[in-house]
Amino acid sequence: MAKKTETKAKVSKDYDYANYNESNPAPRDPNVRYSDEDLEEFKAVIVDARDEALDELSMLKDRIDDLNESDSAEESMIYSMHMGDQGNEAQEKEKTYAQIHRINEYIKKLEDALSRINEKTYGVCRVCGILIAKQRLLAVPITTLSASFKIRKECPIDGIDKIEARKV
Repeated sequence: MAKKTETKAKVSKDYDYANYNESNPAPRDPNVRYSDEDLEEFKAVIVDARDEALDELSMLKDRIDDLNESDSAEESMIYSMHMGDQGNEAQEKEKTYAQIHRINEYIKKLEDALSRINEKTYGVCRVCGILIAKQRLLAVPITTLSASFKIRKECPIDGIDKIEARKV
């Protein structure tokens, strides 16, 4: 198992993490980052996810083409299609366009993650400046927030991202 370059970030006591926003980012220690070996592992996961998303996107675009072709064929028919069937096709198109939009957004986030890997900032919480837990990054490769901040809306004082099971 590859070691992290740094395992712990110092959380600034002076920064108001509760009022974080993009124009006022938290201070970041440039020494807090994953090792090059870890970044390569994350890159492989992200590239695989991107390839799967691109395949799904291609399939959905083919589906839209098929739906559009069936619309053209129906327009040339002597007898019109039942209104209920037309509504189902319109709904199917709308659903497919929504899926295409969602996958395009996901691909953009994957590309952003690859950019962060190239900049060696991948895996660092954009709010707390701490390393995001490796298991979280492997499960949700597009994440930019530590589990600690995502769940509690506060940065861990010890600078370590902890993923804990919820108590029921």
